Amino acid sequence: MPASMSEIEISRQLTEDTPANAVATWDMMRETKHPEQLSPVAQRAWRLLESEFPLWTAHLSARDGEMEFAVPAPSGSTAGHLVAFSNQGELWVRFSPPNMCYPADDENEMISLVKQLTTDEIVFKVVMQGKDWVETTLTKPQDNLESLRGHSVRLISWSGKLDRSC
Repeated sequence: MPASMSEIEISRQLTEDTPANAVATWDMMRETKHPEQLSPVAQRAWRLLESEFPLWTAHLSARDGEMEFAVPAPSGSTAGHLVAFSNQGELWVRFSPPNMCYPADDENEMISLVKQLTTDEIVFKVVMQGKDWVETTLTKPQDNLESLRGHSVRLISWSGKLDRSC
């Protein structure tokens, strides 16, 4: 914007440049701290995440009846974020990179997985065949990394200190 623009012109320019979905974004932000609007499984998970991880409650959000808990990984980690979320009555835990998503049976298992992942007791294991995804699971970081011929295996830890591949 030119330096000579008045406040009214700047306001008009900002209004013109604001995306049409800005209202939806504001609505989502207002819904963020209303777990009673969540599905029953998401409500239970939300409350348990709040009680088990009180220092991370700012990372809880809600949208369209679902909850998400997205915590940035430590510096030096390739995990990106640890994300626990609900989707259509199911609970999941994931890291940011592609193909790193794992289902939790219930909110108690979700909490257990989050605790184990954030202490590097378990890591994500992704198996690829070339560029094609084969499988994702969770494993102990010290487990053997054997792979089938033509496959690659990658372990991703929360801290990044236990990442390995073959």
